[in-house]
Amino acid sequence: MTAIDDSEDTVFSTKSTASIEERENAFFGEEKEPTVTLAEAEPVSPAPVAAKLSPVERIQERRLRARKVRRLVRHIEPWSVLKVSLLFFFCIWIVAMVAGVLLWNAAVASGVVGDIENFTQELFALEEFALVGEEIFSAAAIGGLVLAVAATGFAVLIAILLNLISDLTGGIRVTVVEEETARPISTLPRRG
Repeated sequence: MTAIDDSEDTVFSTKSTASIEERENAFFGEEKEPTVTLAEAEPVSPAPVAAKLSPVERIQERRLRARKVRRLVRHIEPWSVLKVSLLFFFCIWIVAMVAGVLLWNAAVASGVVGDIENFTQELFALEEFALVGEEIFSAAAIGGLVLAVAATGFAVLIAILLNLISDLTGGIRVTVVEEETARPISTLPRRG
């Protein structure tokens, strides 16, 4: 995947938690004691500002500075799409086969399969009708594999079409925040 980088610094604040709690209280009708923010708190002693804050207040006052980066997706490798989609659809096929076997065994144990056979035999006036589990399983296994390969081919075709359309339109713009570069900044006044 090819990307072009336009970046800018953004400040994300964690101060908005009180407004969310107020909205939740208004919606659910719960009455809680109002939360006192740092700006509303009255000073108790002439100690430095950093000594007055509890650990919870320090966490609430902490903000993160992170880079807001715009990326441009221009190309998706069809080979990587082939590998990922083949594994994905193969796993879906395995899950479907295991679930089918478990449901078949539960249906046989509870007598549902026998009831369906009897109902079908009476409905169509057949002398004999039976659902054979081995044949159903083999048909479902082959059909599931064919569908998994077809879905993989379709995913690769979509990736190739996306690449062709991206050449015409310039790509897909995505905005992300780089968390690795996020660093805490303090809003507390500096000493001295």
